[in-house]
Amino acid sequence: MKKVEVYFLINLGAILSLFAIEGELAVYMSRQDDILKNVAQDKLNDLVEISNVESNYDDPDYYRLFFDVEGQYEKGSIEFEPSFTTTIVELDDGEAKIDEEFDWQLDSVMVEPYDFEGNNNRYVAKVKLSSVEETYLTQPYNVDLGVKFVPDIDSATYNQWSDAFGDYQVTDKLIKIIDSEVSREGSFSMNRVFDTPVTLIYMDGQQSEFFVMFDKEKYTVLRGLNWVIPFSVGGINSEADFNLELVSGKDFVGEITSGFPDMPRMYAKGVGTGNGGTIEVLGLRKRDKKSSITAAKVIVVDPQYSKAPEAKEIYIGEEHVFDSRVKDVDRDRISVEVTGSAVNRKKFDSYQAKLKPKSRGKVKFQTYVDGNPVENLAHEVKVRKVPPPKLEFKRLGKSTNNMMLTVTTYGNKNGKKAVVPLSGIYGKLDIEQAEKKIGNRRVIKYSFEMDEPQFGETTEIRIKVVDKYKAETISDNEFEYYD
Repeated sequence: MKKVEVYFLINLGAILSLFAIEGELAVYMSRQDDILKNVAQDKLNDLVEISNVESNYDDPDYYRLFFDVEGQYEKGSIEFEPSFTTTIVELDDGEAKIDEEFDWQLDSVMVEPYDFEGNNNRYVAKVKLSSVEETYLTQPYNVDLGVKFVPDIDSATYNQWSDAFGDYQVTDKLIKIIDSEVSREGSFSMNRVFDTPVTLIYMDGQQSEFFVMFDKEKYTVLRGLNWVIPFSVGGINSEADFNLELVSGKDFVGEITSGFPDMPRMYAKGVGTGNGGTIEVLGLRKRDKKSSITAAKVIVVDPQYSKAPEAKEIYIGEEHVFDSRVKDVDRDRISVEVTGSAVNRKKFDSYQAKLKPKSRGKVKFQTYVDGNPVENLAHEVKVRKVPPPKLEFKRLGKSTNNMMLTVTTYGNKNGKKAVVPLSGIYGKLDIEQAEKKIGNRRVIKYSFEMDEPQFGETTEIRIKVVDKYKAETISDNEFEYYD
């Protein structure tokens, strides 16, 4: 065989191998995108929260289901595609049978905003009772609100995702995937299924089945704080119709109280201590001695801020607003006390504390719930003058002359005004990350290539940054240049 033929076969083999590698790489990249799409779905599901759900039977023409919607979404973008479904029960030779294949779904459910004491996040799902066949009026319905929204991801969430992934570039790619999905579909859709069924009409107790039932199988309560867990009692008209016994959980349940006469609701109450446990409640209807038992697991966790405080320092003469909202705690239960060498002691009867320090020192924000300090929810910051811009350099890889510059400016209304290369830069600065507000700071990232030094083995990099407060910083850094 001639040499040229051998070379041809070798090169052909190399080309085929390259195609195979590229094919595998394409599959790998596709899998990466699929993984990120699943991650995006999971992350977006956490952006919107449905809370304060309440059935209401006051309107004789409508069943009404009230709920609050809070989260990170563009105002005005929230929509609902509600689904109320129940099993189809048919009589076959006098015997009741459940259709295993199909469910009955209401087609008359509408959701609209509900203005309640200035709460713009309150909504109501309504079912016109006259539109429902009589057979299905007394059926329990499973509810899925079918929420659609356009995400509006804030800087705190961006930073949390970046910390979790260990790289802001992964977060940027994730957000790019989210934006692409929203652009194609118009909004993001997710299911919001309620834990327990609802009934469209209030059932007269003695005519229906007796039951005792917690709304959920598991509850999370906060350590050191009072908690209240509701449960329902059905098949009764008044408290005189039944008895309750706490079978387990006596070591951490303080009491069981009644929700009558508003509705057949009962409440287990206690304080978050230890690790929690299981609450087990036994109910007995006096008239016919029917019994029902229900159980729920209680998990005790340490209190957490709804939004972790970002500021580690605040600045003289600038207003600072501290947000002390606590996960799973109503805002009206929260207050804040401010102390420290930079301020006078003050108590705010709100979850927000606003102040404008006039001198250097420290400020401590102590969160209270129901008038009691929460041990783990105290945040301390330093007070200082607004510092000048900060420049940080990082080499992008080993033995490379490519660099990353991070510019940080400080102050609520501050930002970079000008970034001027003076020496040591080959070409221009390229923006890698647009200016992003993080608390009372703004951060922007640039990439660039170092210029080759005229003498020696190091390049002196001098860059001038001027912020909007007219403060400036000029870097004076030297880095080894690699040939």
